[in-house]
Amino acid sequence: MFHRLFSKAYPQLDWIQVEISSLCDGECVYCPHTEYRKNWKSRLLPIELYLKIVPAFKKTKLVYLQGWGEPFTHPDFTDFLRLAKKAGCMVGTTTNGTLLDSEKIRELIDEGLDIICFSLAGIDEKNERIRKGTRIRKVLECIEEIHRIKNNRSVDHPRIHLAYMLLRSGLDDVDKIPAFVNNAGISQTVINSLFLPVNPDMEKESILASNDGEHREIKKRFHEIRKDAEGRGTEIGFNIVSHLTERSFCPENVGRALVIGSDGCVSPCVMGQIPMEGDNHFYFAGNELTIKRLSFGNISDETLNVIWNKKDYKSFVRRLFRGSSDQYCQYCPKRFIFDL
Repeated sequence: MFHRLFSKAYPQLDWIQVEISSLCDGECVYCPHTEYRKNWKSRLLPIELYLKIVPAFKKTKLVYLQGWGEPFTHPDFTDFLRLAKKAGCMVGTTTNGTLLDSEKIRELIDEGLDIICFSLAGIDEKNERIRKGTRIRKVLECIEEIHRIKNNRSVDHPRIHLAYMLLRSGLDDVDKIPAFVNNAGISQTVINSLFLPVNPDMEKESILASNDGEHREIKKRFHEIRKDAEGRGTEIGFNIVSHLTERSFCPENVGRALVIGSDGCVSPCVMGQIPMEGDNHFYFAGNELTIKRLSFGNISDETLNVIWNKKDYKSFVRRLFRGSSDQYCQYCPKRFIFDL
């Protein structure tokens, strides 16, 4: 199995996630960009570095142009999109919508963007209190404009997705989400709980269930929400981190995907790519834990296939495939996601 994953050629990958920008115009209360702004490394990926990974795109299904920043802060976004589409990939991105207008949306549609995902943390003005610097009205206007242009041009792309951050203080609104996404014409929604609490107050917001009884009830409630969404012709999934659930394997697709940071570093997942320096922490299950970076090389120095075939990278993936907990991943909150 592993000799197929690690041939000397470029790997066959399900996706490559490229953080083209770590800059952000928002100040979400739960984001490490806000909490650790003094330590944050704001960068734009040079197009010269991006060109070095384009050869790998020919064997990749999806290129996702987004990381820990707002991708449309990069002036070359359209060029990045065009190069990936020329290589034959599907291309997606996630945005807060603040920098989009009609002209930009037409450009994205003309260049063949396949997926555009909008981020929210509420279905009304609560979103603005949590995702400071963003506006739900702006997101809905962008979605309406995408639908209008798609209808006028008789095209079915991009598909519109929603990434919804669910905090404990927002639990009362979660049952309203199926109607909200159906009315907005959103085809797929993923509801996430907070998996990287950057201070003790945010840790409280990340805990949706405090005990086993609440855990069972919330799973039942989420199943009902999924069923409601299906009845409305839309899809809702959940990625919920809970200290009451432990996984023995990594839920990330580390054997068939990778992440490239805005500095060119290559990591197995986004948890290894947080663009900060200095001493930074997150909080989980009552513990203060250190945020660390994990990289196996940089595309400015080596080609992606060389990095992928490194002995330490292969050993890391093998350990996760065998269900072992790598030392770096031992306290990763993503090991505590329960399936829905």
